[in-house]
Amino acid sequence: MSIMETESASIERRKAAFDNLGSLQRNFLVDSREYKLQYAHLYFTRLVLMRPKVLKQAKLKWGSLDSTPKHVEKVLDVQPGEISYLIGTVYMDMKLKPNILNDITKDHWITAQPDRPKYTDDDDSVYLEDESGRVKLTGAKITSVIFVTGVVMGVLGSEDINGDFKVVDVCYAVQPPQQPLSLMETDEADKYVALISGLRIGGDSFKPLEMDLLAEYLTGEIGGLERCDYVYNLHPELIFSSTPLQEQAEGANLVRVIIAGNSIVTPEIVEDDTKTKKYGYDRSTFVAESTAILDRFLQDVCSSVHVDIMPGDRDPSSISMPQQPIHPALLQSAREYSTFQSVTNPYWSSVDNVTMLGTSGQTIDDIYKYIKSEDRLEMAKKTLSWGHVAPTTPDTLWCYPFGDKDPFIMEQVPHVYFVGNQDKFATELVIGMEGQRTRVVMLPPFASTGTIAMVNLRTLECRSVSFSTGSKK
Repeated sequence: MSIMETESASIERRKAAFDNLGSLQRNFLVDSREYKLQYAHLYFTRLVLMRPKVLKQAKLKWGSLDSTPKHVEKVLDVQPGEISYLIGTVYMDMKLKPNILNDITKDHWITAQPDRPKYTDDDDSVYLEDESGRVKLTGAKITSVIFVTGVVMGVLGSEDINGDFKVVDVCYAVQPPQQPLSLMETDEADKYVALISGLRIGGDSFKPLEMDLLAEYLTGEIGGLERCDYVYNLHPELIFSSTPLQEQAEGANLVRVIIAGNSIVTPEIVEDDTKTKKYGYDRSTFVAESTAILDRFLQDVCSSVHVDIMPGDRDPSSISMPQQPIHPALLQSAREYSTFQSVTNPYWSSVDNVTMLGTSGQTIDDIYKYIKSEDRLEMAKKTLSWGHVAPTTPDTLWCYPFGDKDPFIMEQVPHVYFVGNQDKFATELVIGMEGQRTRVVMLPPFASTGTIAMVNLRTLECRSVSFSTGSKK
């Protein structure tokens, strides 16, 4: 018997409360794009804002020692042989780290070096700096700790005969509060948020058929009684693990979709036989067809569920972090829906009182270059410990030169923290210093993996859902 001949049923999509978290999200909006300030202002502001939080944690951690160490307010005031602790900003001296001034100079004389997957080298040095100056950190402890330029931290130790500070312990800022969240077991049905990244429309790995299946899944049509005969006949290679009504009922629990960057991939523009453009999105590579495909996809999905789209490093948006929303004029069909929202990268939001913070991946991609490890999930967890989303801004990750604030400081601990365009799907529930619970999710590119993440708003559980047709295009 045909699926269309079975008894029909009416299933309504569930609703969820939404909040854009006011001042937290507005911090990422750049109203006046003026680049008059020096980036030193951002480092100074970061240190001023985070120093009290690190000092509080240092006193809690080291104040109970038998011989209470002394807090030295300026790194250049430390005394030789005296056990003390300092608070400052990490600076990594790495000879393989790119320098924009050197790049510009060499661009006129010799071929630019290719982008390196890692900046690490055996001769790298770690420094701690504040307004007074900079001191080199040494000791066995620094080999077991992740150091990244821009992290504000405390170090316990003493100055040696070389004038270096030998570290025996480290600490970070006291974690900010987290909005109360009850994860009690109830009879209420689950609600889900779908997290997607890397559609890469126009790229070599783009698979239109899989994106069509994704749209049908998100809208609930893949399990619709009127659609199933069509889907089964057109794609007999697909295997469904549940009945159409089960698929549709599960789809009705999806209350929001967040797309975390790199929805459009423009081709590399070759300037000559030896060089390619580097430094992010190039407007000369804009392809209208890719944007039109994305617009149609968003139009289909927005007809059924709320969608937030973030820009990535290959999308038509600003290069500097925080990236500003993709202009709605590029998505003329989708913007007609009240369910469509173009947002910043990074992005704060709250769905049914579950606070969510996400980036499109550049933050972790840049941290990855500072560290020998390949574990990107661990790097994302460290940013929670550091209390900062993007510590390597503005050293090696471009950002707007803020003067009186640092929008990347975490003012609260999110319940869900996601990072787009990573090498593979990974997730872990992280428990904070005071019992804060954060679901960390690493999102792989959909174009190459066919995988998205589904986060349960009631339990913070997360699972992956994959789509595959067995074809390359």
